[in-house]
Amino acid sequence: NILIDESNGECVHVDFDCLFDKGLTLEIPEQVPFRLTQNVIDGFGITGASGTFQRTCESVMQVLRSNRDTLMNVLYSFVHDPLVEWKDNPNDRAQQANEKMETIESRLRGQLGKSRMELPLSVPG
Repeated sequence: NILIDESNGECVHVDFDCLFDKGLTLEIPEQVPFRLTQNVIDGFGITGASGTFQRTCESVMQVLRSNRDTLMNVLYSFVHDPLVEWKDNPNDRAQQANEKMETIESRLRGQLGKSRMELPLSVPG
């Protein structure tokens, strides 16, 4: 769900319910973390997803990776003050939080799977 400001075209993501891979735990699990539909691509104009959108995504990923330690410190607050969904079983909440943090950190390193053996993905391309 995206909120679009009609006066200036700014977009804000407003659906924070599926953070931290929560979509994988739904009755019918999400297969992809983000759906870049043709309707969204059409809104990017003549360059489609290969123009400004791609360059912006690459720039954001470079900033996130270069500030990984700061970002992880902010996110680690969830380990000490877990999300409501993690409170169902208090014994497991620290473990669940730590697993999510490991997933986020490995993705910031460019690793998509559980294996630490794979090569990190580059930001461009």
